[in-house]
Amino acid sequence: MLRDMNLGDGKNLGTREGRIALDCSVRETRQGNFVISTTDFFFPLVESPYLQGRIGAANVLSDLYAEGTGECDFVLMLLAVCRDMEKEVREICTREMVRGFRDACDEAGTTVSGGQTVMNPWPIIGGVATSIVAKGEFVHSDGARVGDVVVLTKPLGTQVAVNVQEWRVDDKPLWKKCRDAGKLSVSEAETMMHTAVCSMTRLNRHGGQ
Repeated sequence: MLRDMNLGDGKNLGTREGRIALDCSVRETRQGNFVISTTDFFFPLVESPYLQGRIGAANVLSDLYAEGTGECDFVLMLLAVCRDMEKEVREICTREMVRGFRDACDEAGTTVSGGQTVMNPWPIIGGVATSIVAKGEFVHSDGARVGDVVVLTKPLGTQVAVNVQEWRVDDKPLWKKCRDAGKLSVSEAETMMHTAVCSMTRLNRHGGQ
């Protein structure tokens, strides 16, 4: 659908025909530098609001790192406060989400300089991460060639673990199918989710550096 809406002006680097970017937008400035920016946010994935905040920050920052830059100049935080929670619970959850987000940004050597806050049925957190770099300080995302080596900075399978956790908690048919077939126990599913959360909350900044 978006492809048919004529988004972009043909000047995005690393994208087909310079159109709308998949993750990061890479643009050359009038002064000859390059602005790499990305935005993302997350619905609740874990029971801990603090970890949810860290996941939100690590997720948006990882898009910058994927462009080969390990530095982020600043972050705008996007926050949706749950309007359906009781006031005391809402304040605690919101404070912890923001604390987790801020701690991850501090760890990344960047700062939260602004953002937007709204009321919403779901508590959501994410942001906009921006890095200003010179030519040669980032890697074009369309530069892969046959024979190149792919280096993973985190293990694959995180989304599968999250999906299984959702199936198990909601007792969905897919979970019952896995359980009854003896393919996955409750203990194994919980271990998968724990490993996934540890991965999602960890910055992969070293990959960009």
